[in-house]
This record gives sequence, C-alpha cells and structure tokens, in this order.
Amino acid sequence: MSRAGGRDMRLSFTRATAFALALVCAGIAGAFAQQQPENIPQENSDAIARAMAGRLLERQTGAAVPADKFWAYEVDFNLDGFSELYVYVADPACDGVKCGLFLFVLEGDSYREVLGDIPGARLTATDRVGLGAFKRNGFIDLQLDQKLFGWTGDRYAEVSTFPATSLDGTTFIAACQKSKSSEQPEEGEAEQVANECQCQFNRFQAIGFAQADLDQYAASLGEKFDYPVGDKEKAWLAVSRDAGDVATGCEVVAGKGQWQPAYFNHGDQPQEKLSFDGFIEACPGQDFILANRKIGSPDRALGLCGCLAREMPTQGVTQVGMDLLAKYYRDEISDADVEAEDVDLLAKHDKASEACLSQFPGK
Repeated sequence: MSRAGGRDMRLSFTRATAFALALVCAGIAGAFAQQQPENIPQENSDAIARAMAGRLLERQTGAAVPADKFWAYEVDFNLDGFSELYVYVADPACDGVKCGLFLFVLEGDSYREVLGDIPGARLTATDRVGLGAFKRNGFIDLQLDQKLFGWTGDRYAEVSTFPATSLDGTTFIAACQKSKSSEQPEEGEAEQVANECQCQFNRFQAIGFAQADLDQYAASLGEKFDYPVGDKEKAWLAVSRDAGDVATGCEVVAGKGQWQPAYFNHGDQPQEKLSFDGFIEACPGQDFILANRKIGSPDRALGLCGCLAREMPTQGVTQVGMDLLAKYYRDEISDADVEAEDVDLLAKHDKASEACLSQFPGK
C-alpha cells in the first residue's frame, strides 16, 4: 500500500509474551537478572521499550528522565501479543511519585500508567514483584510484595476489593469430575480430579461468578448441550472465556500447565543489534500512521511504531534500513529514494506493517 493510502502494519513479537510467562514463575526482578547479553532479539526488544518508555515517563513525571536512571521492558499481562511497558526509575530518595515502578497499558486512545493509583506500589522492591497464577478480566494477577492485585477492566486493584459470590457447586463439581475422569482411572487420579474441580469452583466464587453462569457452564461439560445463539451468544462466550481462564489458572497452580502467549506468524530472519531511537522518534508523527482507522491518536501511533520496530528486524531489516525508514517517516526521502538504496526495504516494511495492524488492539 502506498504512503498516500496509509501503509498497512501487523503485531508480532515473542519477547513480551515469553517475558510475561517467565514472571509467573520467577518474578520480575529475577527476569531482569536472567537477561543474556548475547540474546539479540531480547536486547532489541529492550531498546524499543526504552525508546517508548522515555516519552511516556516524560509525560508522566513532567520532565525527561536521564537514560541511565531507568530500565524498561516489554511485558504482556493479558497475553494478547501486544506489549505493556514495565518501567523502573531509580532514585535512592524515591518519593513514590516520579520514581519507582511504572506500568503503562494502552487502553483506548492512550497509554495509561496503572500503578500510580495503588498506595505504595511505586516503592515496591523489584524483587518483590511477580505474577499470580490466575487471570481476572483478561489480565494475569499482579503480586506486589505481600498483596495480590487483579484487573478491574481498566486498572489493577487489590483482590480483596472485588465482590465474591457464595455458590452451590454440587452440579458443577459432579459435571467437572465426570468430564475429567477416565473410564479406567489410574491410582490417585480421582483425588487429583477432585482437587482440580474444587480449585475451579473456589475460583468461580472468588471472581464473582453468578449461579446461573456456573450452572450453564456445568451443563456445557456434558455430552448434550445446546450452545446459545443470537442475543445470548455473546454472554455465553464471556462465560466460556472466563471459565477457560479459571481452568488454566488451576492447571498453573497444580504445576500441570502454563499460560500460553498469543502466537503470531512473523519473519524468521536472524537479527543484529539495532538502535531504534531515530525510528521511534519519527514514526508516531507521520500523517499516514495517525490517519489509519485503527490508530487515530498519538499514543496508539506510538504503540504501533513500537510494534513495527520489533517486527522489522525479524524481516531482515538492518541498521541501515532502520535509519533509512526514519528519514522516510520524517519525509526527508521518497519511496524512490528508499528503493534506490534498498530495493527490498519497503516490501519488508509492508510485511511488518500488515502484521502489526492485523492484530492491533481495538479502542
């Protein structure tokens, strides 16, 4: 697609999702410590995160933060393949306002910082931060020191503030155990199945499941179930999604499974270590980015440009190519100028852009 029409763009990276899953077991500080200098895709991902986070931190704190004063990493707490930005600003005399921990989430048109509303969250030691075993409203629970926080739909809040329900689990427990039990159970299987079903029932109560929803889900575990259609289909899909998240969380608790990141097809070319500052600075201000129907705001443009920066190295784009594209996005050179320098660069760019836009989160 030509620039005049707005180049198409797709989201694909493995660093953010792998990092988020590592946090489930290791905690964020442990993941920091495990970085390997020879892991070039990870180093590129971190460089992009820093370039993006610098802009967001300046807006958040009212002043530019020196590059040697903060770390930034991609995380993916809702496992949709589009990264959030986890940031730590160092200051020995931190006031808990303009330093410490930050988590930027793209919600609607804007990146929002979602830890500032939690008293003391910024001052949590990095080795006391990790992820819980369960999801709530699409995001994995977040552990800050001794407290667990769940996603309300637009922010993290202490799980004790969420409403719970007291349910009759007789029908569900029976249906769950029947669906999980084999005809010739092995030794200890019955106890294991009972524990898994009890875990799910406890979690349904913790997330405020309604009795009617629990009974409907129990019915779906049987051999005969009429799946809702029409006006009732959307509500059923939400129940089914939440129930699936509960089941996965219980597998994580039992050590039988883990949260799976979103998977996207992307380029498979070897990467070299790159600098992305020029591209991240130029890209969000380009008119054909902002004008795209899926973008439409500066923050969404920044998110898309971060995706493009991650994806293009997987297509084989080198530092020379990134620098050319930065000039291109600043309108300093034309399509013809780019093609004269690298005849394949715009095609690689377009593969990356198609990938990013096809998976870009809705508003």
